[in-house]
Amino acid sequence: MPLRWLVILSLGLFVQNLHAQVPPPAKTTPATQARPTVAAPSREKQLRTLLDTIHEVENEQADLNRQLKRTPAPAEAQQLNEQVAQTTNRLQELQTSFEEIATGGSSSAGLQQETGTTFNWQQEIEDVIQPLLDELKRLTERPRMIERLRNERTLYETRLQTIDEAIAHIKQTLTMVKEPSVKQALQTTLERWRDHREETASRLQRINVQLERLTAPSEGNNQRLTLTLQEFASGRGLNLVLAIGGFVLTYLVLGGFGWLAGWLTGQERRRKTHRLTRVTALFFKMLTFMLAFFVSILILYTRSDWLLLGLLILLAIGILWGLRQSLPRYMAEIRILLDMGSVREGERIVYAGVPWRITSLNIYSTLHNPLLRGGTLRLPLDRLVDLQSRPHAPEESWFPSRENDIVILDGDIYGKVLVQTPEVVQLQVIGAVKTFTVTDYLGKNPRNLSLEGFAVPVVFGLDYCHQGEILSEIVPQLRAYLEEHLEQQPFRSHLKDLLVEFNEAAASSLNLLIVAVFMGSGAEHYWPIRRFLQRTAVSACNQYGWIIPFEQLTVHLPSVQP
Repeated sequence: MPLRWLVILSLGLFVQNLHAQVPPPAKTTPATQARPTVAAPSREKQLRTLLDTIHEVENEQADLNRQLKRTPAPAEAQQLNEQVAQTTNRLQELQTSFEEIATGGSSSAGLQQETGTTFNWQQEIEDVIQPLLDELKRLTERPRMIERLRNERTLYETRLQTIDEAIAHIKQTLTMVKEPSVKQALQTTLERWRDHREETASRLQRINVQLERLTAPSEGNNQRLTLTLQEFASGRGLNLVLAIGGFVLTYLVLGGFGWLAGWLTGQERRRKTHRLTRVTALFFKMLTFMLAFFVSILILYTRSDWLLLGLLILLAIGILWGLRQSLPRYMAEIRILLDMGSVREGERIVYAGVPWRITSLNIYSTLHNPLLRGGTLRLPLDRLVDLQSRPHAPEESWFPSRENDIVILDGDIYGKVLVQTPEVVQLQVIGAVKTFTVTDYLGKNPRNLSLEGFAVPVVFGLDYCHQGEILSEIVPQLRAYLEEHLEQQPFRSHLKDLLVEFNEAAASSLNLLIVAVFMGSGAEHYWPIRRFLQRTAVSACNQYGWIIPFEQLTVHLPSVQP
């Protein structure tokens, strides 16, 4: 406390003055008379002086309290309260000084302060951050000074311009004024503005000199830069490299141990997805990161680099604070990562309208579709949170078609699949290449002729005049005729079955149904097969004299009596 030591020093000087006023002894030597010595006051006298002062201050405090009780005016009462507070503080200082002299430097106030000390986390954080701020302030002191001087130069240049304009205006006014008293006042004002201009110009000149000294490159600056770089390379730069190297080395070594343990247990070969295994792996990764981070802190602490250590601690605090705010949002992703959520490794999932197999769950999960070219996707976990997977059945297909398959879209677009990727499907349609997005392609309900085979149905009608023979004669004859002509066709080897049956008795014809079933290898002959069936049916009608009807309208009129 500065006030306490000021009181003690004042009392010491006061006691010395008392001793200096005492007359010297009768017998003195010349040396003694030339250089008198003053004996230091004893501890008893110091205590006595302090005690008398304490009594005086107590009496003064009592008088102030009595005046305060008798004073009705609020302003005077407030002034007396301030005096009482000052007297109380002075009395406490004197009592503390008395105790310190009596005890040799200790006081009860110090004991109470020590026992009443509490942990203040804000103060602790300030103690950690203060060296960092001081270091940053030292590093940025020169740029900040240059910026401040530039701002001052702009200010004083503007001020100097304003002063010059004012002086010019005063001079112009002087030429117009005739009254002597006014001229005298204007002359005085002009001298005052000239003084302002001289001061402003002088200040601006000093600012320019300082800016030139700070911004001009010099050999000393180059040497300081070289020394700074050398100091950084041998000090803080080396500490930074050691901290990063310790973190990377620790993480790689511990990660290598984890990989080796997985390899020895066959975990990487079997690719098991047990929950306990995933939880253990995640815990081990977190522990590896924490240990590597602790090694970096330990290196900086050993090197006594408080700046980098403070930055690292601030980084850790920021990460923990961010996790505190965002961890609840990531719980679903953590459950998926542990293979405990709605999406499981090895199951089937539909993403962007396409089925995928989940080959691995990680920070970036891997999805695979074996029927697509480049059919591998890497998705972050947040893309999988709202999805749901299920076990895959062996007979399920991963895509409606494969490359080189023959497909029909919406019943009228016939083409061969050239390329199919996760984004587009390209078809060769009538000699041209047509590109569809995967969504459009699937939306057109592709019919794959090459996968499980296909059937070509044809409905052929005969006239009602053949009603008596259509079931017993015409159906067998038409079947035999078709089989005979099929032997000469290039797609005969792909034929699986041929069906010729009576279909229905329509309004104008008796319809027959012709169905030719082929294997998928004959899909390229789809349209030739359809044309062949139509052509051969007409040829059979010509061969056997069957009549092909045409749609007609019969009108029955009532008979008219003459």
